[in-house]
Amino acid sequence: MTEPAPEAALPHLIFGGDETPEQIEAIVSEYVAAHTAIIREQRDELDHDAEAREAELEAGPKADNDNDAPGSKGAPLPVICPADWHGLPVPQREWFIEGLIPTRQVTMLAGDGGVGKSLLGVQIAAAACLGVETLGLTPARCGVVYLGAEDEADEFHRRLADIVAAHDRTLADLVDFRLIPLADRDALLATPDGKGVMQPTSNFISLDNHIARHQPGLVILDTSADLFGGDEIKRGQVRQFVAMLRGLAIKWNCAVVLLSHPSVSGMQTGTGTSGSTAWNNSVRSRIYLTRPEGKDVDPDIRVLRTMKANYGAVGDEMKLRWRAGAFVLDKGLPAAEIAFVNRAQDDAFIRLLRAVSRSGQVVAPTKGVNFAPKVLASRTDAAPYDERTLEKSMHRLLTDGTLKVAKYGPPSKRRQQLLVSADDFGGED
Repeated sequence: MTEPAPEAALPHLIFGGDETPEQIEAIVSEYVAAHTAIIREQRDELDHDAEAREAELEAGPKADNDNDAPGSKGAPLPVICPADWHGLPVPQREWFIEGLIPTRQVTMLAGDGGVGKSLLGVQIAAAACLGVETLGLTPARCGVVYLGAEDEADEFHRRLADIVAAHDRTLADLVDFRLIPLADRDALLATPDGKGVMQPTSNFISLDNHIARHQPGLVILDTSADLFGGDEIKRGQVRQFVAMLRGLAIKWNCAVVLLSHPSVSGMQTGTGTSGSTAWNNSVRSRIYLTRPEGKDVDPDIRVLRTMKANYGAVGDEMKLRWRAGAFVLDKGLPAAEIAFVNRAQDDAFIRLLRAVSRSGQVVAPTKGVNFAPKVLASRTDAAPYDERTLEKSMHRLLTDGTLKVAKYGPPSKRRQQLLVSADDFGGED
């Protein structure tokens, strides 16, 4: 029997034939060999064409600047095929502080002038060296490099003395802390060259060398205004600077925290952002230390908010209190005082609800134009209670049965009305 050509053989095999196993194996082998040869020939032709193109470019005119000419080989790129990860353990994300400050990334800590962001940075750094919790947070136990461009060494001395005393420790315990005070000298880490591209300064190179020797788990840079020599309105320069800092974080497997001042707009809006959105967009985590809003607030209280967290939750906040040279968690009022304050708020809610009910206005417990807390807070006699405070009171009073929700209207369009339970004499449940 005459054997079919390899290309004709495969369809025949698919739809059935009388070939023996040995014949089938021979036909398939011949088919594979023939097509492998074709593919190898095509690949060799492509390689030859690429080499010829490179030779043509090399012999051609050169660019009149120091950039790579269009079509040149360029720098090699790190190319990964995810299939190569099959069967390998998935690496866990590393944190300096779980959910707040990731390792191998840049985190921005912003704070208004005089609010205490440098103190907070030093406090977190000291806790890492001491291996202790601070503010309810658990930093990784590691060495620290702190570059401070705003304060002199004596100021750091005073702050660290207060901080270690708060932990019942001494300055002798900070053997893994390295402080670089640059308040009396040029502290720039990067400046733009003639083409506007950010380049490392001698300070950056020295910092890189020191990190290599000390191998810290945390590097704090205080502040961006003193360390960034570019124009923050130029987004490209901001991104290049942050990329340089991220390079340090990845190279030395550490967390980098960059302290910064918010812009006027950032302070007014409460976002804590700087002059360019590139700062916020370039970092992977951003936290904001500020004072609470409102009149007659305690001057020792601060609020630490998570404004951006690519790997965690956004919107978390902590209330801090300055005490004896360090920040501590503000745990609020004792239980008896909390109950007293809640009772006063709840009494105000009942008073306001009765007033609107007497006027014939219907308010409801659900969000909408007649949302009870919103309506009550809009009254002139609601001060000093705002909508948020009254909403909390409403939930407490509904839970304990002081308030109830009555339903009224035709079956096809039932509505809700929030009432004081003791005052409801005719509404439907």
